[in-house]
Amino acid sequence: MTEVWSCGGGVQSAAIAALICQGRLPKPDLAVIVDTEREKSSTWSYLDEVLRPNLAKVGVGIERIRKSDFTDVDLWGGEDDKILLIPAFTTLNGSIGKKPAFCSGEWKRDVIHRFLRSKGIEEARTWIGISLNEKHRIRAQRKKWVSEWYPLIFEVPMGRGDCIRLVMDGMKWPRPPRSSCWMCPNMSDDEWREMSEEDMAKAVEFEREIRKQDGFVYLHQLGKPLDQVDFTDRQQTLYGCESGYCFV
Repeated sequence: MTEVWSCGGGVQSAAIAALICQGRLPKPDLAVIVDTEREKSSTWSYLDEVLRPNLAKVGVGIERIRKSDFTDVDLWGGEDDKILLIPAFTTLNGSIGKKPAFCSGEWKRDVIHRFLRSKGIEEARTWIGISLNEKHRIRAQRKKWVSEWYPLIFEVPMGRGDCIRLVMDGMKWPRPPRSSCWMCPNMSDDEWREMSEEDMAKAVEFEREIRKQDGFVYLHQLGKPLDQVDFTDRQQTLYGCESGYCFV
């Protein structure tokens, strides 16, 4: 069986990297990170400046996989390609609702599975960076040839705060970013505020484009365009993803 670490580039993934460097987790046979081609620039900076060089010291490299090399599915799906696959907010019914998320499975999980098959791997165990505070997100095995393992729950039990302390105090690494796509509707206002100007500009333009096909969808919980949201008003996030699969 091939041990595959599915690195997300965020807090829990940084903790897994630290545990590997400390020898508290075994070195995986393969470490991969999926490039959704919309990932925040802060994720790649941390990966290249912190995780890669430290993991290289113990002989672990992380392979970056382009989403578009292993799937034709992007933003729209369904029989008529009119179903938006990201969990955007919608005002279609007169109030603000939220669409289901299909992007994580389509852009990450399935991409990794196809990548592994392309390498001739017949049986694999993928490491998923879910911490103790997210135990409810453990999933039943979907495929016979690939299983999922949660090292921060079953091997070295840790909560999200423990992960941050390990990275910053234990390893003396910079605080890891919360990884996500720059257009992810699950971001809190703090995350929108902290985004780089370049990433925010891309998100604004992205929203304009998807609204040409569906004028009821928005990326922000208020149900209004990003460039009309007052991010200086530190309002409470109504729909946040504490640490979704993309945020590990």
